[in-house]
Amino acid sequence: MIVTGMVSVDDILVWTGGRLANASELGAAAGAIAVSSPARLRGSKEHDIAFFFSTSFKDELSSAVPGVLVTGEAFVKPLESSGLPLWKKSAVIVCADPYLAMAVVSGKIATALSTGAHIPGESAPSPQGPAVHPSTVLGASVSVGEGVRIGPNCVIEAHVRIGARTVLYPGCYVGLNAIIGQDSVLFPNVTIYENVELGNRVRLHAGVVIGADGFGYAPVREGDQVVNHQKIYHVGNVVIGDDVEIGANSCVDRATFGSTHIASKVKIDNLVQIGHNVQLEEGAVLCGCSACAGSSSVGKFAYVGGGAGIANQVHIGDRANVGAFSLVTKDVTPGETVIGNPMRDYKEYFRVHAMLSRLLAERKKGRS
Repeated sequence: MIVTGMVSVDDILVWTGGRLANASELGAAAGAIAVSSPARLRGSKEHDIAFFFSTSFKDELSSAVPGVLVTGEAFVKPLESSGLPLWKKSAVIVCADPYLAMAVVSGKIATALSTGAHIPGESAPSPQGPAVHPSTVLGASVSVGEGVRIGPNCVIEAHVRIGARTVLYPGCYVGLNAIIGQDSVLFPNVTIYENVELGNRVRLHAGVVIGADGFGYAPVREGDQVVNHQKIYHVGNVVIGDDVEIGANSCVDRATFGSTHIASKVKIDNLVQIGHNVQLEEGAVLCGCSACAGSSSVGKFAYVGGGAGIANQVHIGDRANVGAFSLVTKDVTPGETVIGNPMRDYKEYFRVHAMLSRLLAERKKGRS
């Protein structure tokens, strides 16, 4: 874990909006506690910060003596009466949502990955200027903002605009006329095709491809037989909003015409396929190995489980949920939860499986 330095208990109290539950046990010693890295609960040590938000991890408490433990209100009294060493040695911070606190604290502590400060061999930035590795190829009229860092062997085509404090790790390619906003991070070997637009604070992990051709072919027939597949050239682009994160080796295809649009706050896992002209609305979440076929759409803060497939032109409503490995062949209404192949309302799905189980049991009983 790359960290920015030691963090005090007071810092964590501010970040989490929490309180020190065992202040009377620690006394003045609380002021001397400092941590440097988030860690798993089991085996955590004095310079670690650990999190306890589920009874699933209760067996890890006996070996944990972190400098700071962040937990929820429901766990305070059990910890106090447990007799565990951490109650007397660790700063136990209680907050409303320790899982959310883990997300906030991890972002505060592990910032070096986002600043690119450790990228080797780049030229040092001036207070106003960027740091561009000498092996980087810059096209004509490229605009690079203040504090940008560009690592080795990147290629930036003509007329690209890169916003302030954005980081490009080694091996990234940015195509003609692309726009990248401020405070974004492109990890190694990310490919951005021409005319793609990225917002602010976008994170694209290694191997992501934004703006490749969609999968579109028109059948060429002789009589009633298909004899060839005529490529449909995609002349649109991809537009991605602010605060979007896309996992490693995921792909977002450009539109046939117009734009494939990824709205702000969307989160996409590894190995996800987003087809041409797909529209992902604000805050949608797509888990690993899911796929959205061309011109489908996912509503605001909807969830698509791992391995799920969304058929062409299907719409997933706002705050709907699609279970893992489901095949969605028709629209899902807002707030609905569906599962299965083909998908059904989740209650109906489990009723059908219960009926099948009873029928099988009765059939086996009849044969015995």
